[in-house]
Amino acid sequence: MMVLSEWLVALSNQLNGLSVAAALVPVTVGLLRWRHLTSAGRCLWACSLLASLLLGVLTEYGRIVWHNNILPLRSQVWLETVLLTAAYYFTFADSKRRRAVPWLLGLFTLGAVGETVWLMDWRQGNGPYLHVLQAMLLIWVVLAYFEQLLSDPPQVPLSRNPIFVASVGVVLYYAGTVFVYVLERTTQDTDQIRMMFILEYGLRIVALNGGVAAALWLMGRTAAPARAAR
Repeated sequence: MMVLSEWLVALSNQLNGLSVAAALVPVTVGLLRWRHLTSAGRCLWACSLLASLLLGVLTEYGRIVWHNNILPLRSQVWLETVLLTAAYYFTFADSKRRRAVPWLLGLFTLGAVGETVWLMDWRQGNGPYLHVLQAMLLIWVVLAYFEQLLSDPPQVPLSRNPIFVASVGVVLYYAGTVFVYVLERTTQDTDQIRMMFILEYGLRIVALNGGVAAALWLMGRTAAPARAAR
């Protein structure tokens, strides 16, 4: 059992570092394709650079050096949510959806501040509610975007639609990992917690970073617009 635990710790730490480094892929792709990026694409690129990479590095630095990375981790979650939601703001054609986005981000921010200041016990670790709110908001904007595609199908295959490709990665990552932060507070089995975070790191590498990188690469390569404003 001890050997398994040590192996899981080593694998988890390696994948954690790799999930941060993987943000270099969409950042690099975005720089190469910069003149082709729409406003939505630049929001995706900024999310990869500022939230996934820079705040990801700061989170790891806090974990290793300060032995406390709660504040940079929660800042990463907040900024990631704001920038991803902003990408869909520029993608929405319906003015009602666009008007709803700032209100939803405002409520999300109030919830983040409320949990951080009043509801969270910093001695026990990161609170789960911010991650739940994040998943709810991002899944809503993705579903609203899918509804837009159904009502006004694009002229290009979905596999070549940049925002659709990014949306698949966003849904897979956030819907697939929100349970990790909820169950982390309810289970005492450290090996089970490590395995859940290994899944989270793997999905972040493949689904989130991979999806955003693919979306940035596709921008400007299709003749028809992908419903994104410049």
